[in-house]
Amino acid sequence: MRFGDLIEGLAIQAARGPLEVEVRDLGCDSREVCDGWVFVALRGETSDGADFIPKALAQGARAILCDRNLETEAPFAVLDSPRETLALAAQKLHGYPDRQLALIGVTGTNGKTTTTMLIRQLLRAAGQGCGLIGTVLNAAGDEEAEAVRTSPESPVFYRWLRKSVAAGDAALAIETSSHALCLARVHGARFKVGVFTNLTQDHLDFHGDMESYFRAKCRLFDQSERALVNADDPYGRRILGERPAKSFGIEAAADYRLTNLVMSPLETRFHLQTPQGAWEVESPLLGRFNAYNMLAALAALAEAGFQLAGILPNLAQIKGAPGRIDRVNLGQPFGVMVDYAHTPDALEKLMVEGKRLLPPGGRLHVLFGCGGDRDRSKRPLMAAAVAQVADILWHTSDNTRTEDPEQILDDAAAGIPSIIRGSEQRYHRIPDRALAVQTAVAACRPGDLLLVAGKGHEPYQEVMGVKHPYNDRAAVEAALRGTAIPRPWASRS
Repeated sequence: MRFGDLIEGLAIQAARGPLEVEVRDLGCDSREVCDGWVFVALRGETSDGADFIPKALAQGARAILCDRNLETEAPFAVLDSPRETLALAAQKLHGYPDRQLALIGVTGTNGKTTTTMLIRQLLRAAGQGCGLIGTVLNAAGDEEAEAVRTSPESPVFYRWLRKSVAAGDAALAIETSSHALCLARVHGARFKVGVFTNLTQDHLDFHGDMESYFRAKCRLFDQSERALVNADDPYGRRILGERPAKSFGIEAAADYRLTNLVMSPLETRFHLQTPQGAWEVESPLLGRFNAYNMLAALAALAEAGFQLAGILPNLAQIKGAPGRIDRVNLGQPFGVMVDYAHTPDALEKLMVEGKRLLPPGGRLHVLFGCGGDRDRSKRPLMAAAVAQVADILWHTSDNTRTEDPEQILDDAAAGIPSIIRGSEQRYHRIPDRALAVQTAVAACRPGDLLLVAGKGHEPYQEVMGVKHPYNDRAAVEAALRGTAIPRPWASRS
């Protein structure tokens, strides 16, 4: 496509240079720019894309999209409403792929990753292609790549949609974060179904308050043909009172309802009632919140136009998302689970499920930490939630990023009653996460259950602004085998 054709009809303040140059893709990261690309030079929170224009041009960029006039010999256009216009440019360059797929966007605080991965698994098992854009991976057809962030910038977003169309996928499931909606990363896309899972405190460092966070989530429905909402969630009920929407739930009356829920350490069984019919369902996924995830995925597929009768038999073979209720079993006489829970609500739900799985006399160990450079107000709330349920607390570090780890621990510890903090049997404060995992595993007795919460699938720990290779599951397995554990904490200096 010619650069001039790309920017025609878009909100452009000014354009200069030979606009007839041919362009074939666009990107915001100069490191990924290839020959024939458009480089997008916008000002960000920590860097200015204009600083990387020389590098992008050296790698073959043919034109520049920017948010102000720049001194460059390359053809460029200045975008009005830069993020929104950039998304529309990416959508246009990639041939409006959102119009050729059944897009299913899933938003909410918890459950997005598992719900979207279940949608992809269930459709593919039924013989229909389904792409994925999410926290763990991005996928189109059989191609999969590790995700960098939950919702990528719009050029990457539309590039994956185009790949999914080329692969012959019928649908694409998207974890649609509040950041993505506020920062126009999915701007312009038309979703077949927008799904709301729940809302609990998170990201208030970005949104400021819960009402702003809630309204950010609701933006998804402005881009969706159909809304599907959790009727058991208080914010979900607000949505149902404000706009036309279908509902799903366990407790409340809903269009898609799960009843007769039976959970065990091995499986989950329930009765599913839907507008398409009713079925008895069995699944290897454990826990009440996974029941919600399955219900949301099935309801979303039905609302997107797929027949549940051909999909439901595949529930017996599905797997959960990596790092979500991820059991680690090397033959040890106690249980260990790794999970991504990193909000007060998610921790509480995880621990409730853990208690259900404990045999008589078993103790619940919970290893947790709080992230740096993020919402500080949730730190004592997370610690308080753990103190209320766990028998033994292992208080450690998560991704400290650029913050002082001891300050993060102090902030969280304020939520733990002093009687628990003063108990050497119940409370253990170990900043070194790898050491905390090793010590917690060694302290488990037969029949105990250790929940390692916060990082889930993540293959790194960010300490003092540097991402070091580290994974909770690998650390647990190393502790069980008695082998060396990677120690990112020892590298901070």
